[in-house]
Amino acid sequence: MRKGSWLRHIALNSSALSLIVSLGLVTEAGAQTISGKAARKIADGRKVTGGKAPMASKVQDKPETIQVRAIARTVDVQKTPTSVTTISASTLDHQNVTSLSGLNGLAPGLNIAKTAGYQTNIQIRGVGMQTAQNTLTTSTGVAVYIDGVYIANSVSLDQTLFDLESIEVYRGPQATQYGQSAPGGAIVMNTADPTFDRISGKVEASGGDYNLARGRAQLNVPLTSNLAIRGSFQSYTHSGFAHATSPYLGRYDLDDAQDNAGKLAIKWEPFRNFTATLTGQWYNATPHGAEQKNIIDTAINPRVVNQDYPARSSLASSLYHLNLDWKTSLVELTSVTAAQHMHNHEQYDNAHVSERILGRYDVLPDNDNTMNNYSETITLKSRKAMPIDWEVGLFLMGQRGHAYVNEFGGMGYTGWPDYPVPENVMTHAPSTLTYGNKQTATRFAVQPYVELGYHITDRLHLKGGARFNYDRYSSNSDGFSAFGNSSSQHSFSTKIPTWKAELDYDLTRPSAKIESMAYFSVGTGYKPGGVNGNPTAKVISQEFKAERILNYEIGAKNWFFDHQFMFNIAAFYANYRNMQYIADDPYPYAYGIANVPKVALYGIEMESAYVALHDRLRIDGSLTLEKSRITSNYRSLDASTVNAAYASSPACAYGGQYYSRACWAAVEASAPDVRGNQAPGMPNIQASLSASYLWNVPGGTLMTRAQYIYRGNYAARIIDNPLLDHVPAYFIFNAFLEYKPRASQWKMSFAATNLANTAGVNSRFTDPYGTNQTSEQYIAPRQFVGTIGYSF
Repeated sequence: MRKGSWLRHIALNSSALSLIVSLGLVTEAGAQTISGKAARKIADGRKVTGGKAPMASKVQDKPETIQVRAIARTVDVQKTPTSVTTISASTLDHQNVTSLSGLNGLAPGLNIAKTAGYQTNIQIRGVGMQTAQNTLTTSTGVAVYIDGVYIANSVSLDQTLFDLESIEVYRGPQATQYGQSAPGGAIVMNTADPTFDRISGKVEASGGDYNLARGRAQLNVPLTSNLAIRGSFQSYTHSGFAHATSPYLGRYDLDDAQDNAGKLAIKWEPFRNFTATLTGQWYNATPHGAEQKNIIDTAINPRVVNQDYPARSSLASSLYHLNLDWKTSLVELTSVTAAQHMHNHEQYDNAHVSERILGRYDVLPDNDNTMNNYSETITLKSRKAMPIDWEVGLFLMGQRGHAYVNEFGGMGYTGWPDYPVPENVMTHAPSTLTYGNKQTATRFAVQPYVELGYHITDRLHLKGGARFNYDRYSSNSDGFSAFGNSSSQHSFSTKIPTWKAELDYDLTRPSAKIESMAYFSVGTGYKPGGVNGNPTAKVISQEFKAERILNYEIGAKNWFFDHQFMFNIAAFYANYRNMQYIADDPYPYAYGIANVPKVALYGIEMESAYVALHDRLRIDGSLTLEKSRITSNYRSLDASTVNAAYASSPACAYGGQYYSRACWAAVEASAPDVRGNQAPGMPNIQASLSASYLWNVPGGTLMTRAQYIYRGNYAARIIDNPLLDHVPAYFIFNAFLEYKPRASQWKMSFAATNLANTAGVNSRFTDPYGTNQTSEQYIAPRQFVGTIGYSF
């Protein structure tokens, strides 16, 4: 945390936070299954987090049961000793959330930032991914699952959300079921399944400013009593939220959208208690590219950038999976077999600013990534009530990826719309080629796990589990540039166990209309290590270590006043080891991934909900207070330190950085100690407050909703340079209206997001490559979106 206390930060936002606290804001430690009287109060489509008190059925026509769907089970999470938030599809619509980055403010401890323009960095409680532009050799620190399938690369996360039923956000290391690359937690997205009951569907059309146009269609058809098919489609476009200006480009849109997505699912139930669902999902996006505004850009307007080279982007992905589920009176067996394919192409002005401002140009015409991934997850769990509940599972994965990068720089940019790349660039590099790399990486994983639960008494429950993680890697890398060529081949493997233990106690008092549970848990998590393709490096190793975390958590989940008020609270402390990040090396362009030995993370998360006025008024709030600190003595090089050492050391003169050991020693000696710095990506304060009310109006009902979201400042890198790494705080206001005529299948809604038109900084990124520039990406500007829909 930067100098100063939480109290000073809270004082800066006292009016908003005091209002939140006065309304009973609380810590979250889990979403919940709601039944009985509570189920009758649910607002279908509202965010129900941490088992939040549900809205009355008056607000919505169809009540829902709020549960989370683990790979092999459906869980009553208010009775589960873990921190999880459930967000419904309707909540996403109400807030015009179209991508994962829009989830900021909807779950405590969650911070999602765009990185390097085309990647999505999900961090929970300060744990995520600090290795942008290294998609082949690193994993996310927060595991993402779609319908039980582990999504194996961070580039695929930069998609428009589509045909979802719910999103679940698990906080803290997931040592067993979601153990694959989940030291920070997991995000589980559930899409809609086919149903056998009747033909049904929905069509929606939306329009808004920035030429926004979105069309969605869903159709469910039962072919027989035990065979059904469901198809869905979405098209989403809008013009740029920002634009580039240059003598070569004129006005050129950035942060636009050109997306199409489709899904087809077939569900078969050949006999009772067995189902098979085969699903295919496809996504294609061809926008101009993201706005990345250099902090030295002279344009005052945050939505305008001075850049020479046009940004272009394309992402095509497909996901196929077969989900099998078989239940007997004793056990339940599930299987998820999946194949994923992703191809991404990016080109952009790598300096993120024009040559006339920087003094040189730096463009990246080729950044191609392709990945194929195959996985299998098998789980077997007990169903019959017995003293010991158990579950065993096995995760298998094979992965092969390719990357190809060309970067050019120099002086005298002449305004090519497509920078000419010679066909023989790898063998006859022009003098302007500053960096080139062609890499192939493979990975194989085998990870069995087991979970056991024991009821010590009717109120006291103990649960534990363990997972064994075996990963094998290999990498072939060819580097090429005007300075010469290099190649490397390397492979290695890791064998790492993870485990978790949880103890919970039921404090329910029916006579007082209180349902309460307290819990304590301790668990570990890990993220795999990998291989660096940097054979010329003098300090950075050819391998980087796996991340490890040991997390302690204590919390309580509570219903008060006969399910009218929900209050959940959790506190955590984590020892985070070997945090992966991109480091510089004394040898030029020999970047690689290194490990910060020790980081401490701790905080409090709160969440609550309250229903009043005959269940027409609902108030939700959340508050997160977190802190982090690098606790080990550790020296780290970044580009500014390296360049300063090159300029000041006599041993580095006349190109000494390429041959002089004395130069390399001088650069290494100049590395600052980062002990005491805060860890990157962890805001000290996050808060949200929303209120909704259902009105009876002529001809139907009108639901109104207002929301406030605050995200505090944080550091972008471990260097924590105030000039480069400070990501400032921001707050936004959102509003939503929905009118539903009585006895009609139509509905009309209007969403207004970021009403103050705040140019909030979503992220800062200092590129370790090229000219080492720092750029910012912004949240979406004020938007107005109207939607009309029909369901049948």
